Amino acid sequence: MGLYLALWTIWFQITAGGDPALGPNKSRSGARNMECERVPVPVALARYPGVVRPPDPRGDLVEREVLICTEKLMDQELRSPSDEAILSNLDETAQEIAGLATASRPELKAATWLVESHTANPEVSAKLSFAAKNAMVSQGLRVSDRTPILGFDDINVITRLPPMEAWPVACRRYKDTGGMGDGDALLATVVLNPKETILHTGVCAQGVWTWLR
Repeated sequence: MGLYLALWTIWFQITAGGDPALGPNKSRSGARNMECERVPVPVALARYPGVVRPPDPRGDLVEREVLICTEKLMDQELRSPSDEAILSNLDETAQEIAGLATASRPELKAATWLVESHTANPEVSAKLSFAAKNAMVSQGLRVSDRTPILGFDDINVITRLPPMEAWPVACRRYKDTGGMGDGDALLATVVLNPKETILHTGVCAQGVWTWLR
């Protein structure tokens, strides 16, 4: 019995290092800073080929799941309400944003889409843009990593305008200066007020700006 307990203790110490649950190698705050989901083994194998061990081909009569955990972009204590609102449902938010673009402007389905996100936190903006691009690609849209560029004088004028006015003006200037071509469309997601947790989304195409929400 004593040998069994000793062996069990050794096994626990070796394997618990990668366990996201609260334990001797994971503090309470560290455990809270993980986002986890349980998925069927076939789903996990498709997402992480070569990482998840496939089941025994003979089967063991047990229906198994894989617990997939990722560390949050930043410690929970450091998140603003706006960051929390975005990051807690990032995939769903990205799919919703992509769906808004195609549903509201179906004539732009064949366009080459540029994607921008602007929040108070540059890291969150980058993560949101990446997720939105992936969501648009998954919906069959053509997506580019290009970013429309304006001259210094344009930027100096536009940044002095209220955000609700600045985006339509910027969109017209993209058209006038050649920053965007006739076959391009820009999907922008922005936080207009730092006190809000609402993401506003708009589309720029051929010099015309449309707020989607």
